[in-house]
Formats: sequence, C-alpha cells, structure tokens
Amino acid sequence: MSPETILAGVAAAVVILGLLGSFWPKRKPPHMVFKCGRCNTASRHSNRTIEAWRRGKTRFFCPPCHLKWLQSQPRREHDTYAGQGHGGGSGCLGVFVILGFLPAGGMLAWVFF
Repeated sequence: MSPETILAGVAAAVVILGLLGSFWPKRKPPHMVFKCGRCNTASRHSNRTIEAWRRGKTRFFCPPCHLKWLQSQPRREHDTYAGQGHGGGSGCLGVFVILGFLPAGGMLAWVFF
C-alpha cells in the first residue's frame, strides 16, 4: 500500500468516527430532579445543569437562583452553558482543514522529493 492510500484511509476513518460520535447519545444525570444548592427547592435538570453535570459539577442551582447569581456578577459577556461562547469554538474546522491538506501535502512531497 502506498503512503497516500494509508493516509486517506486514516483521514476517512477519523471523519466517519467523528460523524458517528455526534449521533451517540450523551450521558445524563442519574436523577432528573436535583435540590438547589442555594434555596433547597427541588428542580428539574435543564440543558444548563446537564452540561454542568457532564463537566463534573455536583452543586446545581434552580433557574431563579442562577438568574440572581448572574445579575450579581460584574457586567461582562457570559459564556454559554456549553463553554463555547463567541470566539471560543472547539476548533473542528481547523482539524478538517488540516486533514484536507494532508493528502495534498503528501502528494507534493512525493512529486518534489
């Protein structure tokens, strides 16, 4: 097998695994209700608290308490609950660009060297 074939196969496998991973179900907390860490009321998990649980947090706040906390913070741009606000993306486009140029770079190296 030529190096270009191997590289193309690896790139295709990475893309396929990435696409399959996006369809894989994400983990959810064991209970859909939690006790608020501030007012002790029972509240259902929202997307915000589920993402916090996935990041390893163990203390959650109901929406009214979270809103009070947000209002008490100094004025700044708040990140989204997933941690990917404007300008803080995950870099997937860069990975795909690099994977797209790898076969072309391999062919250029093959031609010139």
